[in-house]
Amino acid sequence: MKISLGFLTLIVWGVEAAYPEDIVQYWADQTNVLVNSTVITGLQSPPTGWTGAIVHAAIYQAAIKSERKPKEFQQLAVSHAAHNALIWVFHGTRNYGPTNAALRRVIPLIGLTGKDAEHATAVGREAARRVITARSDDGSNNFVDYVFETPATGVYQITPGGAAFPDTPQFRYTKLWGSVGDVSQFEVAPPFDPESKEFEDPLEKVKVYGKRNSTVRTAYETETAYFWRESSISVWTRFANAAIGQSLKDDVVKSAKFYAQLNYALSNAGIVAWDAKYKYNFWRPVTAIRWPDVYVFSGKSVTDPDWIPLLSPTPSHQDYVSTHATFGSAAAHTIRTFLGKDTGEFVVTSNVTLDNVGVVTRHYTNLTFAEIENGQSRYFGGIHYLFSSTVGNKLGKEVAVATLKNFDKNWDKF
Repeated sequence: MKISLGFLTLIVWGVEAAYPEDIVQYWADQTNVLVNSTVITGLQSPPTGWTGAIVHAAIYQAAIKSERKPKEFQQLAVSHAAHNALIWVFHGTRNYGPTNAALRRVIPLIGLTGKDAEHATAVGREAARRVITARSDDGSNNFVDYVFETPATGVYQITPGGAAFPDTPQFRYTKLWGSVGDVSQFEVAPPFDPESKEFEDPLEKVKVYGKRNSTVRTAYETETAYFWRESSISVWTRFANAAIGQSLKDDVVKSAKFYAQLNYALSNAGIVAWDAKYKYNFWRPVTAIRWPDVYVFSGKSVTDPDWIPLLSPTPSHQDYVSTHATFGSAAAHTIRTFLGKDTGEFVVTSNVTLDNVGVVTRHYTNLTFAEIENGQSRYFGGIHYLFSSTVGNKLGKEVAVATLKNFDKNWDKF
């Protein structure tokens, strides 16, 4: 830090205080920890992707409002914005302790005190309040009942070990972020008719590749299923972290913008994919494979009442489209757009709790390869048909393109 005294300039070392790393990245990580932690998941979590958009909209708002202030002021403002947004998401019922601890850890490292700290805190709280107010009636809180259709080929049914009802049916009606428009603009063709020739091959493939004790799935494909099993949003946030590293640690606004774009795209991707799921209400592979009647085009029986997918239990929502794939392509396109290229060095870890696999670390150099593999992982895991992931990949990119197109103009239209 430089202090000017007339013609004399003194250089004082070690006086400037600020969090030494990317504060926005810190809160991106904390958001994922808080959403996925067993401390706060005793009840159903908010709709996937929505939480991150709430938090990062508040962070970006706080960053913009404090743009002309010193870095430590900006850091404290965005931290309080993130804290209050997270508390609101869970309505204070389950995450006061973990969220307070996350803020408490970083405050001393930021080092701002006195009136400046009070001012920064107020800026952050106001930023969160604006976003919370705008999103308080966005459709995510509404009750939407789900009535199971009469069991038939192609119709979603409760999967073994699954919940009594599919997840968050109201999410398809949630307002998109950034004035993107209505979900109807993202047209998704229906899945293959179970009795059609086009459906039989994908069914046979997921039956042999996705089976728990498959003899055709390679060791790498098995690890792929496990690696990507964790929340797609969590893993792709780590991809984003790997993509930018600490390059934006001194530019709070630019970092806040990047993570806001990423989370807007992810949330919009989730809403659009959820709309397709409930529109088509398509059955999961485990239901199709255990179906007792002959129904496929060739006229042969595909029934295996004891079939279990590698990634068991199957998630409690419809098959088509794969939200995992949709999230992955939305994230990959956002990161690719920011970098201006498809390649890079991405060392990413995933904590695999299923089957005591543990932490898996992978090294990627190509975002397109990663997004395709992310979708395929659900096929290798036996919980999606490959066409559900292929369509999800296409849909995710379309949503990200629409989200980024007018972001600068519409980001604050929460």
